[in-house]
Amino acid sequence: MSLKRSIGFAVFVAVALLVSRVPASVIGSILPQTLTASGFTGTVWRGEAAHVQAEVQGQPFALGRVAWTVHPLGLLTGDVVTIKSRWGSQRIDLAAGIGLGGSFYLNDVAVNVGLDWVRKLLPLYIGGQLRTDIAELVIDADGKPTAAQGQVVWEDATWRAVGGDVSLGTYAVAISSSDDGIEADVVTIKGALVIDGSVSLTEGRYRLMADLSGPAARNEAFQQAIALIAVPNGSGYRIELSGTL
Repeated sequence: MSLKRSIGFAVFVAVALLVSRVPASVIGSILPQTLTASGFTGTVWRGEAAHVQAEVQGQPFALGRVAWTVHPLGLLTGDVVTIKSRWGSQRIDLAAGIGLGGSFYLNDVAVNVGLDWVRKLLPLYIGGQLRTDIAELVIDADGKPTAAQGQVVWEDATWRAVGGDVSLGTYAVAISSSDDGIEADVVTIKGALVIDGSVSLTEGRYRLMADLSGPAARNEAFQQAIALIAVPNGSGYRIELSGTL
């Protein structure tokens, strides 16, 4: 090894050792305003926060205890950081990295989260448990997904109605990518509402088509709730939506 390379390597090691001793609490001072964290332990390379909360469209979303590991060589070879979040029965695990042109990607995304909090963000009175197993999700510099591979399962889905909750069922969404964009097929595993549909996403434009049938589709409260987005067909209702992300 030449003298110049030896000096460069020595400087790199010295900087890495110095940074590896920086306490995790430093991260708290550089977090965006939409994230609050407390109870830091460890270092910036490998640390933990006892409680983290995110602000999503002005509403709080608890992430609970969050642990992370930074992989500096991931800038060249793969994942830059792995993150684990725990809050009661809620689980979020993922690995993230940096792509080309300002894009970034998420790998091995495993999420188990209740959906009651969705009602704080959208006028959707839904409940149940959401589980995801996403092998890959690529997001471009504009924040739009360009590739994805994995599965999402909505377990024990319910529609929250004034006259009482309407049990819907359990559904799976299989997600894949091709040259034409991202495709997702929606199938019913079990339940009183049978959903057969698909979602496509191409260059920032989405299209959703779904047929709804079964006993739940004949529930008056459910019919009133979907009246603005669904039209009757021979066996139940059909939804067709499209737009730009």
